[in-house]
Amino acid sequence: MKEFWRLHPAIRIRLLMNFLGTLCFSTVGGSMTIYYNKYMGAGVTGFLLIISSIVVFLVGLYAGHLTDMKGRRPVMLFSTALTAVGAALATFSNSSFYFNPWLTFLGFLIENFGFGFFNTASQAMIVDLTTSENRRTVYSIQYWVINFAIMIGSGLSAWFFRDYLVWLLLAITVEEILSFIVIFFWIEESFDSQQQSKTETPNIIQAYLFVAKDHIFMYYLFASVFISMMFNQVDYYLPVHLSDSFLSTRIFGVEVYGQRMLTMFLLINTLIIILFMGRINHLTRNWSRRTGIGLGILIQGLGFILAFLGKNLVWEVIAAVVVTLGEMILIPFSQSLRADLMEGEHVGTYTGAFSVTQPIAAVLSGLLVSLSAIYGNVGMALFMIVITLLGIFPALRAIRMHEAL
Repeated sequence: MKEFWRLHPAIRIRLLMNFLGTLCFSTVGGSMTIYYNKYMGAGVTGFLLIISSIVVFLVGLYAGHLTDMKGRRPVMLFSTALTAVGAALATFSNSSFYFNPWLTFLGFLIENFGFGFFNTASQAMIVDLTTSENRRTVYSIQYWVINFAIMIGSGLSAWFFRDYLVWLLLAITVEEILSFIVIFFWIEESFDSQQQSKTETPNIIQAYLFVAKDHIFMYYLFASVFISMMFNQVDYYLPVHLSDSFLSTRIFGVEVYGQRMLTMFLLINTLIIILFMGRINHLTRNWSRRTGIGLGILIQGLGFILAFLGKNLVWEVIAAVVVTLGEMILIPFSQSLRADLMEGEHVGTYTGAFSVTQPIAAVLSGLLVSLSAIYGNVGMALFMIVITLLGIFPALRAIRMHEAL
């Protein structure tokens, strides 16, 4: 708690806003696929999700360049206004006055469009207002806040999504309006865009060519694709594995089958992070980046290998604990390193470039799921070894090159 109050006031406000925003969005976000599938069918739903992912990908690239040209605060104001409009449209489209799933999707598409701008500008502002010494603390607190909010939001979703969706959407609308007000009155600009415009005004292609020439960052960007693939397994291959291979059992008379085991896996992950993130951060505070990132990736990769080879409750619970331990070690070190690798005048562009890692990782993860019918659980475990190594070695090389400067 003392570390929280030592942070820049804008960072403290951002963390509180992060909690409230994540809480509200998590009440509906994870269940909207079910909503689309119910009213539009699986085929259309898959197509809509692809469109949404492409929009976030393209917006992230443009937003990165824009935040360096116009500043962080104007982009954040624009994005919160936009997401409020999207949330309001989705709310109206599920009200007692009017119902239209297609307009609901349009509302969420507008929200995703706005979020792409906001996330890029917000992450750039965090880099502006932190130092190498306190970034790991900030990212640890942020990660804890997000997981705590998701746990509460997911619980509210389970109880209220089906019958009270319009009220959950209204809460998002109000939260986005509140965010706009907070940014307008209490968040100051953290980047001198006027000074940037005096020195150089590169177009978006020139800006990203500049980033591409930064070999240290590109090594870490490459590693981050595979690190993202590891995190993706909870949403991609793990559900397939548990659905097809998990041996159902009973706990106190309650049957635990594949779907419920996945829920338990996620619950174990979230609870451990909430209860022990601060402790792990304290224990690893004197570790080198090589140790923190290398060991974090290795432990998380080992956890997923255990998960893919396991078929019973005990095995999967152990795997969940191992995955979470690696995740808690890795996240603060990796996010802090990413921030340190970004040059001050181009932080927004660097942040935009980093946004491509998740869509690429999602495509590769989906491809592995599609091909898993050929190679099965053992084959996927072998792929996880390769993914883990491709995450570790480029990241360690980037660290060595950075430390040699």
